[in-house]
Amino acid sequence: MRPVVTFVRGRAAAAALLAFALCALLPGAARAQEQAAEPAPSVVVDSVAVRGNARVRTPQIETWAGIRPGAAVTGLQVQAGLRRLMATGNFESVQMLFRERQPGRGVLVVEVVERPWVAQIEVRGLESANPRQTRDSVGLREGAPLDPQGIEDFKRLVADQLARRGVQLVGVDTSLTPLADPSLGYRLTLTVREGNRLAVSDVDFRGNQAFSDEDLVGAIRTKPEGFLWFRSGRFDREAFQTDLRENLPTFYGSHGYIDFRVLSDTLLVDPETGKARLVVEVSEGPQYRLGSFTVSGNSRFPTDELESLFTTQRRSVLGLPLGGESEREAGEVFDRAALDAATTQVVQLYHNEGYLYADVEPFIERVPAAEPGRSPTVNVTWAISERRPFYIRRISFEGNTNTHESVMRDRLWLLPGDVYNEERLIQSYQALSGLGFFETPMPHPGIEPDPEAGTVDITFHVTERNTGNISFGTVVGGGYGGRGGGFSGFLGYTEPNLFGQGKQANLRAEYGPGRSTLEASYTDPALFGTRNSGSVSIFRTGDRFIRTRNGRRIRTGASVQFGFPVPGFTRTRAFVGYSLARTAFEAIEDDCDASENVFCLPAATASTLSASLVRDTKNHPLFPTAGTRQSLSLEQTGGPLGGDGNFQKLLTQAEWWVPVGRLGSGPRPIRFAFGLQARAGSVFGDVSGFPLERFFVGGVLVGQPLRGYQEYTIGPRGYDLGCQSLTFDCLGDAFVTVTGEYAVRISDMLSVSAFMDAGNVYGNVREIDPTRLFRGAGLGVTLVTPFLGAIGIDAAYGFDRPDPGWELHFKLGAGF
Repeated sequence: MRPVVTFVRGRAAAAALLAFALCALLPGAARAQEQAAEPAPSVVVDSVAVRGNARVRTPQIETWAGIRPGAAVTGLQVQAGLRRLMATGNFESVQMLFRERQPGRGVLVVEVVERPWVAQIEVRGLESANPRQTRDSVGLREGAPLDPQGIEDFKRLVADQLARRGVQLVGVDTSLTPLADPSLGYRLTLTVREGNRLAVSDVDFRGNQAFSDEDLVGAIRTKPEGFLWFRSGRFDREAFQTDLRENLPTFYGSHGYIDFRVLSDTLLVDPETGKARLVVEVSEGPQYRLGSFTVSGNSRFPTDELESLFTTQRRSVLGLPLGGESEREAGEVFDRAALDAATTQVVQLYHNEGYLYADVEPFIERVPAAEPGRSPTVNVTWAISERRPFYIRRISFEGNTNTHESVMRDRLWLLPGDVYNEERLIQSYQALSGLGFFETPMPHPGIEPDPEAGTVDITFHVTERNTGNISFGTVVGGGYGGRGGGFSGFLGYTEPNLFGQGKQANLRAEYGPGRSTLEASYTDPALFGTRNSGSVSIFRTGDRFIRTRNGRRIRTGASVQFGFPVPGFTRTRAFVGYSLARTAFEAIEDDCDASENVFCLPAATASTLSASLVRDTKNHPLFPTAGTRQSLSLEQTGGPLGGDGNFQKLLTQAEWWVPVGRLGSGPRPIRFAFGLQARAGSVFGDVSGFPLERFFVGGVLVGQPLRGYQEYTIGPRGYDLGCQSLTFDCLGDAFVTVTGEYAVRISDMLSVSAFMDAGNVYGNVREIDPTRLFRGAGLGVTLVTPFLGAIGIDAAYGFDRPDPGWELHFKLGAGF
């Protein structure tokens, strides 16, 4: 309701009141008077009286009105007071009445009608959207005056939300009921009446000649309902608008129809069934072919190098296959989508060379057909403005209250003074996130270019997280192989970021019958502040995850290892180490045959010297999407080193990752990647005293992983469930495993993958036969947890078991 200004006229002030009314009701006349420099008429307010208020206090209303007793008031001041009172949202209507007592003087009466006080808000019937979130989004609040505009906004938002979900809105009913104690206010009830969910039964295109309706439906997200469950036909208005604005034009543009337009779209709904029929009218325009393609303005990269980004054998410059002879003479079909993709590649190429402000603008010139019956053509030009490259001036970190900068800088792929490279910036971001020392997802790095100096400052923002972990547990009757009783348990401590310097400390103790073990290790990735690393460990431990039916192995000793970067080879490190350990075997049987049961062997001492070489360029330590990792290690045990036995052990591994797509935009999209891993190994010499240094395959916890099969069930003789009681026949001197994986990196904390494994164990290296492999395939999920690190579950089908079937595997750690 509009605010009202009313004056009760007195005989002595008729002329003044007439001028006052003209000023209030005719702003144009007031402006004319101001321009003529004539003073606005006014009256003197001796007092202010407020009527109709029950909830809002009188002094507050007088303050909002802004009119004080004794003041000379004009019509403009009264209007301003009315606006202020209405703007508070407390009143349904406001009137100001002037009662004259003396000529030009009197009482100003402010009459208000208060809006109801809403103490509670209840939303009913809204099933297809979040009621509270919808209410809060439009600003409807409890403990406030009734907001009619907010109610209208709520209705519009509900209609929009339901439309996006393909649900019809029948109506929104509003009711206001007093509470049990009327002085407390009212309950506002918003009752939403949802209709049927819209299901698209048919999509009808009109005006299309080049492509059928089926072709166009295949190019959009909005699909008519079908027989199978995944073709529900659900109508999403937002997705449909995206189809009209982006998907259809992109589809037509990729086939040379760059003048394509959507003329109209109509949704015909049957209110009884909720079935909808979409009618889309289009104008295709002519099909264009490629005339000429030129590149201008490029000096950093030669023209042929830029063209090579999108020119491939037996494909046109812009991506479509070559046709027959007549088609090649007429020019190839112009693909606008491929042109845009190639343009993005060129821009990325410049960004990776430091040209932050490089601009690549494609210009398309339409050329009419030279003669009837021939297609029009387009001449395409890439106009490149390179400007100058930017160099990194400073790289800084914010939020690392515990972790030293040296630890973080060691993970960077960029250094101050380097040319800015966007790809390496992303790799650095992922490497820092993969440390596990900070909350994820991390904010996107801050980039501050200085165009005048040609430099850029990069800031990584992190939030520290607790990295230390204490774990413990108890078990009743926790002996191995079913032997032992009483209480058993473990106590462990792990700190991967000791002193904030990335040093690692691990301590684990197990106690109980058949479980008394101890492990302690310390690793320093930067010895004495250098890039050299070192680690030392002492142990008296069994094989934690090997639970055979016939015994266990206990190793007691110590080891030390040093690592250093290889000069001239980035991301490559060499390691040398030495260990001295005594291996004891404990058999479950009191009387056993050492020629069959490996756990009946006498104790032996292993003096081992090891050397390895590792090159790792993966962009994330846990969930990579690009990069490679190769490693080669060689161990010498016994012989000239003393101890028992005399054998060599060779292990090699190669891993490759390539990105295959992404979903979403911004710094953290869902990423898709394909990975391939190959592993092989062999032992040579006298390994009879250390049988578990040989190889077995199966499971994911010990030995060589092969999903779809139980732990250590594959040996040189093939698949054998009896190998769960380890014998010499179950162990081989060589192995080969191969894994292919299609991974969906949902975030830095969660990954889902489909994989296929293959592998086998052989009697010796001469028997290796890549055509004789056991195969498995399945699905897996890996999650990074705050306390246990990466844990995963895999469900795999073993194809080459005597009884092919599924096997469920739980694992610690990521990777293949």
